[in-house]
Amino acid sequence: MDVPLVSCGMAVGVSTFMGSLVAMGYPGIASVRDAASAGGLSRALAVLASLPPVRMARERARRAERRSNAIRELPTMLDVVTLGLSAGLSFDASLELYCQRYHTRLADALGEALLSWRMGALARDDALSQLAEQLDVAALRRFASAVSQSLAFGAPLVETLELQAQAIRDEQRSEMEAEIERVPVKMLIPLGTLIVPAMLLSIMGPLLGSSVAFM
Repeated sequence: MDVPLVSCGMAVGVSTFMGSLVAMGYPGIASVRDAASAGGLSRALAVLASLPPVRMARERARRAERRSNAIRELPTMLDVVTLGLSAGLSFDASLELYCQRYHTRLADALGEALLSWRMGALARDDALSQLAEQLDVAALRRFASAVSQSLAFGAPLVETLELQAQAIRDEQRSEMEAEIERVPVKMLIPLGTLIVPAMLLSIMGPLLGSSVAFM
């Protein structure tokens, strides 16, 4: 069954559309065209989602989302761990307190790391370092390094974590301010490509029409 695609007021069959893409040389579209001819639009979309470029783009987006979530949740984790240490708890107990009270992706990942070094599968330093590499968060690497050095040499950890939490919040505020400053520049693209041509057409259209009528 050739499911029609409606574009610009014209109905075009899926197989016809895919055939034109194959003729233009798009890689992997031939398999999508065959799937569209055999099973319709849903099967064609499934085959399209399995193409390597699409999978790579989805994986990059997933990693970026995990990284942004971790950066957003990291100051709260540092605050909870700092409060636990100030109350006399150990580092493991303070981290477990955060993992139990918060149901976030960072809490789940830290809970798995905590379980790994409690079971003896990994050392604490290795587990935290691997988590920082997986999430690709520089602040989490600094956290892992500070925890390792503090527990190894007996240095106080509360003040270090407080400074890290404040530094992360300052970085987030700076990034947000920079993003706000970039908004007017981004608005120039739709303004120049959509709004301005429409305004010129609405202004010049009647004038051109009246001039053609008088000719």
